[in-house]
Amino acid sequence: MDETTPEPTDERLRTAFQLLASETRLEILHALWNAPEWTATFSELKEAVGMRDSGQFQYHLNELTGTFVRRTEDGYAHLAGGIALYRAMLGSVAGPETVDSIPLGDVCPACDEELELAYENQVFYARCSACGETVLSSPFPPAGLENRTDEGRLRAFDRWTRRLIGLLGDGVCPWCASTVTHELSTDSTDGSPRSVRITHACDRCGGFLRTTAGENVVDHPAVVAFFYERGVDITEIPHWELDFCTSDEGVELVSEDPLEVLLTVEESGDTVTISLDEEMRAREIDRSSFGARSDGSRDP
Repeated sequence: MDETTPEPTDERLRTAFQLLASETRLEILHALWNAPEWTATFSELKEAVGMRDSGQFQYHLNELTGTFVRRTEDGYAHLAGGIALYRAMLGSVAGPETVDSIPLGDVCPACDEELELAYENQVFYARCSACGETVLSSPFPPAGLENRTDEGRLRAFDRWTRRLIGLLGDGVCPWCASTVTHELSTDSTDGSPRSVRITHACDRCGGFLRTTAGENVVDHPAVVAFFYERGVDITEIPHWELDFCTSDEGVELVSEDPLEVLLTVEESGDTVTISLDEEMRAREIDRSSFGARSDGSRDP
């Protein structure tokens, strides 16, 4: 029988946070982070922290062991939890709180005014400068803003968001690696779906992202190949510039229970249709011109 780890409770979470309510333990984690390969002996850690009392130092090490630190044959090393904790802090506390809005060179689907990328509360928003319509949004650590031009920030945000969506769509939380639930929502007019949105929510940490159907297939091999055959490399185009990622045109809600969404993408007069099921598994189900090249010729 497989052993399972019990679900975290509020008490266990409080206990884990309380472990950090000690300057000595924070110094230990800091010393381990700066040690080669995140590994150090008892003596090396003790010297780095500057504590003389070996017994007291051992007590603090023991408190961290099993949650943030592990014992090795040669000393101590960070567990994945300790590394994730430190990385989260580095990403969150190092970097500007805000940057000037960045023009996106695209127009709002609601009013045809210019879209811009605004950064607020550690979240990027692709938003209309006139009507305020938000096309997409995603969290982005402040550290990602440093040492980059506006062009670099746009590229980093696009890559970051694609990875988040890809992991969530695969059922893996990008923040805690737990399982993910996908929930469909529609905005209807006269009973006909006007928009289809999918909320991916982690079953453990509660992290979530709301996406369009198109965002879930932007890196699907069938979609990438379909465009590439027609001379367009969508891996190098920010996803907010791809109509099928920001528009509901071509989206068909086939069934809500079980969930099935069809998305038809068009390029150069040809189409490819992708099916999304309740687990966000995507598969190509039809291509109008299989094997078409960008010059209009066909594979034999």
